[in-house]
Amino acid sequence: MTYFCFLIRFIIIPLALLLSITGWELRRKTRAQYQPSRAVWLAIGLHVLLAVVYTTPWDNYLVATKVWGYAPQLVSGLVIGWVPVEEYSFFILETVLTGLVWWFVSHRQRGSGPVRWWEPDWFGWQPS
Repeated sequence: MTYFCFLIRFIIIPLALLLSITGWELRRKTRAQYQPSRAVWLAIGLHVLLAVVYTTPWDNYLVATKVWGYAPQLVSGLVIGWVPVEEYSFFILETVLTGLVWWFVSHRQRGSGPVRWWEPDWFGWQPS
């Protein structure tokens, strides 16, 4: 299986399904109050930026020093530095998928609204 096939199967398809379910709910107005806000997209964008800034030098160093590599027949051959574009696609898409899964699940935990971890009863206890 090529790296792009892996990305399609395990990241792009789940991401498309998640966005489809959310879009379907918003069109039906069942969860209109849960539409991702700019803050959600900003947080996901900042995490993507962090993933790119942190992972790029690390991956390039490890590939350049031959700690690991990529089989030429499984990648496109397009590289940025030493790392194929599929790897960059992976850590960008997985960050977006993880952020959207968190947003999707957090709005369904209680059924009445988003989970607010700062509320005292979120952990199941009340302060005395």
